[in-house]
Amino acid sequence: MAENEFDIVCSSHLTWDLHLFQRPQQIMSRLSKDHKVLYIIPISLQGLWRFKHMREKKFRYLKINKNLTYYRPIVLPFGEQFPFIKRINERLVINRIKSFMRRKRFSKNLLLWLYTPMAYYLPGQLGEKAVVYDCMDDFSSFLYAPKAVIEKERQITKAADVFFAGGDTLLKNKGTGHPNATAFSCGVDAEHFAKAAHRIKNPPPTDIAGIRGKILGYFGAVDERIDYDLLEFIAKYDKQWQIVIIGPIVKIKRPAIFGNIENIHYLDFKLYNELPVYASFFDVCLIPFKLNDPVTQHLNPTKTLEYLAMGRPIVSTALPDIVKNFTGMVSIARSYEDFAKCVQQCLDGDNKEMIDKGLSLVKTKSWDAMVQGMLDIIRKGNFFS
Repeated sequence: MAENEFDIVCSSHLTWDLHLFQRPQQIMSRLSKDHKVLYIIPISLQGLWRFKHMREKKFRYLKINKNLTYYRPIVLPFGEQFPFIKRINERLVINRIKSFMRRKRFSKNLLLWLYTPMAYYLPGQLGEKAVVYDCMDDFSSFLYAPKAVIEKERQITKAADVFFAGGDTLLKNKGTGHPNATAFSCGVDAEHFAKAAHRIKNPPPTDIAGIRGKILGYFGAVDERIDYDLLEFIAKYDKQWQIVIIGPIVKIKRPAIFGNIENIHYLDFKLYNELPVYASFFDVCLIPFKLNDPVTQHLNPTKTLEYLAMGRPIVSTALPDIVKNFTGMVSIARSYEDFAKCVQQCLDGDNKEMIDKGLSLVKTKSWDAMVQGMLDIIRKGNFFS
């Protein structure tokens, strides 16, 4: 290994799912081409009871490629309620990471890369040469966020040698004052999503084949960020429109509108590799997130660039980062009525200018280029000399 190179321990809040392949997975899969990577998310005994498939070791310890391992060490329940259990769990995780690093002969040049404030106890415990905090969300605004998450994020930000933010709004609100803070908005695997630019020639999947009419599509997490009242309004605005929702339901109960409104179709989650097939049948792509809500004010949705790469017209609510970065490429709505009118305009109008502008932007926003930019900043720090 070169003198200025390193291996990585990454602590994340997102499991290595094949149906939500997001920022941490995109970045770590690319870094693993030249660096050993341990991607870790502890799971408690409660989690093993709730998610029975996790009892099998292959779902808690998975070799993604020759350099990248996904590991879910088991910890005790009730760690957030009882400080002494929390301390035991922290020590368990630290010891298991160290054991893994010894077995896999990790370099002494270790980079600790954090995505979650809940890993606040790791800096300084693994002999790392530098800490990166890649802040991709405002965790304090999440549904069921632990009360102490703000203080834990403050500790991680202070410990970080390098601070990355998932968008300009996040940088302004979370990275202010950090001496080495940079905004890196989302990247995109343009080649993957460009497959949806034209209707797939093979027969459509059975769960979308019977849907007749113009399809307004969404893929991504189905959670508290989506404005379900907006979706209901759109569905009733024109009952010929067919709203297709693809993604896992996360942290919330199944929304009532998924069973009560005939032209809203919930197709459950699909594998990442299946998304272009389904999206090839979308006539308009939707970003229907809540406005003026703390959980969405810092959002810079990954799906925006993915939709752009598909060459489809897009309608979004007026999220701050969408307005700043995608005006002229995305139809932006500030009310329910405005959203419906934007959809109608996309269906009726010539969207070529907006689509072409979006495709030009996509060419500059690859995950590969983003990771290279991050590495340039890390290497300028001379942490491993």
